[in-house]
Amino acid sequence: MKNSNPLVSIIIPNYNGKIHLEECLNSLEMIESDDYEIVFVDNASNDGSVEFVKNHFPKVRIISLKKNFGFAEGCNLGVKKARGDYIVFLNNDTKVDVYWLKSLLEALEKYGPKHIYSSKVLFYNEPGTLNTIGGVITPMGSGLDINFGKKDVSKYNKVRFVASPSGCSMLLKKSLFLEMGGFDKDYFAYLEDVDFGWRCWLKGHKTYYVPESIVYHKYGSTGGKMDTPFRVFNVQKNRLFNMLKNFSLSNLIKGLIISIIFDLVRISKFMVHGDFSLVSAVLRGNYAFIKGIPKTLAKRKYIQKTRQISDGELGKMGLIASLNWCLKEYERLGK
Repeated sequence: MKNSNPLVSIIIPNYNGKIHLEECLNSLEMIESDDYEIVFVDNASNDGSVEFVKNHFPKVRIISLKKNFGFAEGCNLGVKKARGDYIVFLNNDTKVDVYWLKSLLEALEKYGPKHIYSSKVLFYNEPGTLNTIGGVITPMGSGLDINFGKKDVSKYNKVRFVASPSGCSMLLKKSLFLEMGGFDKDYFAYLEDVDFGWRCWLKGHKTYYVPESIVYHKYGSTGGKMDTPFRVFNVQKNRLFNMLKNFSLSNLIKGLIISIIFDLVRISKFMVHGDFSLVSAVLRGNYAFIKGIPKTLAKRKYIQKTRQISDGELGKMGLIASLNWCLKEYERLGK
């Protein structure tokens, strides 16, 4: 990347991720670009992450937060300190390919600065298998990683639209991120990328999957197991926020009905297995959503007033999935 190109800020949020930092930051030193800065946003880690970066990677800019603001607000605070015209969010438990950033910037140059660009994310331990190429929106307001667990074959090497970028690795113009209000800080963690991509589509900003931009992800290593009280609570709360904010009224009603059925099935399953902490997490997520309805309705009013594309159009593009497709996908994944 030539020095005449605009500066890119690579923003890495971190919470007790010291074990991953050496490999992640070493891989960034090898990329085919030179006009970038690394902004390390630490959410009050207690594992020595900040000291490690200071001692071993002195060129990295460190933003040391006094408390854990979560992924969403941590990233927002990193953007405010970023010097670049363009920003990239990158998970700390990743290793990037040498052409990772260059490929994202080439796509941006081709398709324009009003859009978002998402990388191909492969499993770190199974580099021939897809983690995600971006997300699709489900009728319940959550997101499903497209082609999760499938072999990385040539048919997945074409640029395409996705509903949401992967928060693991995504690039966009800083001014666009700020114009969209950034990630919703009320989410704390999980589905903030789904919400952001969804809101961008509604405002006329597309998300492109860029297959030449490759990231290797230690999936689950920072967020833990799939079913933990922390994850279940936040996903429950945030998918309901997603529906209320972003769906048209008819799809919102359908989504709430499906959601009630889904929750009853899920709670029954948790109870059968004695996972009462997960039952509590679902109920607490519902309660947090109900408490947040007045604030979320204000967000909905603005989003729906300014939207430029209908749910029907998003569905025809494959960005909002049908219930039948989701059920088949859940079955394939064994969920």
